[in-house]
Amino acid sequence: MNSLQILETLCIQPTVSYHEHRVARVIANLLDANSINHRRDRWGNIFASIDGDSDLPPLVFVAHMDHPGFEAIEAVELDDDEEIIRAEPRGGLGSRSYDVGTPVRVIAQNGNTILGTIESHGHLRHAGRFARTDHVTIRPDENEYAPKPSQLTYPAAVLLDLPSFRIDGDLIRGRQLDDLAGCATILSALIDVNADKSNHRPIIGLFTRAEEVGLVGAALAASDESIPKNAIVVSVETSLKSEIARLGSGVIIRVGDRATTFDHDAEAILHAAAHRVSEHKNANEFSYQRALMGAGGCEASAFKAYGYRVTGTSFPLGAWHNTEDDGSIIPEYIHQSDFQSGVSLITEAMRDNAKPPHNDPLRLLATFPETAAMRLRETLR
Repeated sequence: MNSLQILETLCIQPTVSYHEHRVARVIANLLDANSINHRRDRWGNIFASIDGDSDLPPLVFVAHMDHPGFEAIEAVELDDDEEIIRAEPRGGLGSRSYDVGTPVRVIAQNGNTILGTIESHGHLRHAGRFARTDHVTIRPDENEYAPKPSQLTYPAAVLLDLPSFRIDGDLIRGRQLDDLAGCATILSALIDVNADKSNHRPIIGLFTRAEEVGLVGAALAASDESIPKNAIVVSVETSLKSEIARLGSGVIIRVGDRATTFDHDAEAILHAAAHRVSEHKNANEFSYQRALMGAGGCEASAFKAYGYRVTGTSFPLGAWHNTEDDGSIIPEYIHQSDFQSGVSLITEAMRDNAKPPHNDPLRLLATFPETAAMRLRETLR
């Protein structure tokens, strides 16, 4: 299964914060099929591991399994014996996600599904392209074969009813690319590196829960010190495209996010990997950018808050959280070449040998040429 097939397999699974179990099951099955050791912590985060030299600091690649949506809380019976569903937002959603008539899909843990539309919402608090409120109500579509709201088990996941995955020319479009694209990238890299045993350091792939509601899974893993404190953590994310992070111009080596800037020695590993990939791929097959992606926060910041060295990558993302620049609600999209470049970069980064990269700009700056020093002495007045 190639990286694009892995991404499609993940994207057809519905996921919302606290309801990541379907994605988690697919990830566990793929790890099992490729003989990669894995475990879950007490919070439901998945840790996949490939052994390496225990004297070297591990590399940890982290992505989250959830996506913004709603959580159905209860069925409400109306005076006319009709039933509606009360739900609460989970994560940042575009303002028009709350429009009356917006199609949604309610999916209980046992798979029972109700299609419906947003009927009402609480007071909206707008923040840029997003809005928040305390609740929405959902009116089920008329369908005699669908279960009634009172027959569902609560809480239940509620998704915007959008196409789950398709290839559209150079673009990959999906309901939940943030951050299933990151999960697919890490999975693809783990499978390749495990197959050829090309890593030197211990490698951990970390797939977290409830990122969209405050980096919850990552922060709990960091506070538990579930990975060694000398590890270097790489967030593998998607983030809003911009003039400095263009679709089709390559995967982004992420300097920081909305919360903080990241660490140079960690970032140097990614630059060294990019240099190695560039040596055996032409410009049409691999490209990368470098930018501070400040539109949102990512899990690198959660680990940095607990004293870890961190860096990150990101795919330039269109329709972030399913909200296009004009406010319309559509599937998210990334460029195919950016995705493939990201897979190449993360795979090569997993092969890092922990030696100082020869192209590290700080290392070069710290070694002044003797000729330049002599010239200064000669011209001293």
